[in-house]
Amino acid sequence: MRGTGEDASNERPALAGDGSSPFGTRWSAEPWKTICRRTVLHIRMPTAIDYTIETDRAIAFVTLDRPDALNALNDRLIEEFCETIERAESDDDVRVIVVQGQGDDAFSAGYDINPEGETEDPVPSVEDLLDRFDASTAHVHAVWDCDKPVIAAVDGYCLAGGSDLAMACDIVIATDDSSFGYPGLRMAGVPPTLIYPFVMNLHEAKELLLSGKIVDAERADELGMVNRVVAKSELMDAVFAEVEELRKMPGNNVRILKHVLNGTAEMKGASPMFKYSELFDALGHHTEYGKEYYRIAATEGFDAALEYMNDIDKGMTPSE
Repeated sequence: MRGTGEDASNERPALAGDGSSPFGTRWSAEPWKTICRRTVLHIRMPTAIDYTIETDRAIAFVTLDRPDALNALNDRLIEEFCETIERAESDDDVRVIVVQGQGDDAFSAGYDINPEGETEDPVPSVEDLLDRFDASTAHVHAVWDCDKPVIAAVDGYCLAGGSDLAMACDIVIATDDSSFGYPGLRMAGVPPTLIYPFVMNLHEAKELLLSGKIVDAERADELGMVNRVVAKSELMDAVFAEVEELRKMPGNNVRILKHVLNGTAEMKGASPMFKYSELFDALGHHTEYGKEYYRIAATEGFDAALEYMNDIDKGMTPSE
């Protein structure tokens, strides 16, 4: 992760259970890397997004800055992310935008599903869910519609809404210890931006989404989720090399090409699917299992809800 250049230390969450989930409680120490900086305009804001412009390379680094929560996506982060992408898009000194996660643990572990506060009804209404999902998918549309090329620099967990964000970027470069998938589907719902079938074939998308399993970077590369996989120590070198190639193109031509290429996916149904999947996600959270998850989270706690989510042999309805 290209950060502020300050020395820091962080603990990396170990995988829980069979190694398939980042939501465990065991931790192992691993220090952050110290990165040498060149000509950098660093705009540090007390927000969920860190924004850095490296002027000599014409790069804007947009960093998801919630490392203690594995850079999980909440309303505040998504809103600030969209504002920052718009800011970088309008800056004439920026040719390429790089999206990354703070720390070595995660690009983003996905949507922040940790319940907050108490409610009389633990199950949100379909209407409330639709309003929430409409706002919570804005980060994907922000990079998809951005006129400038966006590179995702992935290091660590890249799950659920985090994986949607990465795959909506124009180029994805991942470290060899990164992991990808949509484990939250074991709770309920549908990816609110159903981008998987548009970056891989249908059978491959079904392999991941019908199981909710997590795959390593090598398998993600085979599936077409990433452009290349590199060692952790080589991530920024790979990003810079790609930036140099992109800068050889006229900016206006890159803009035209990006929208034409995205248009091919939209002509195949990406645009309506991005919208309709929000509806199906809201309905999916109102299945018996979805409602049971919310009930357990509200009455027994988040850990119990996660245990329920990762249970096996769930049928069409919860057992009595």
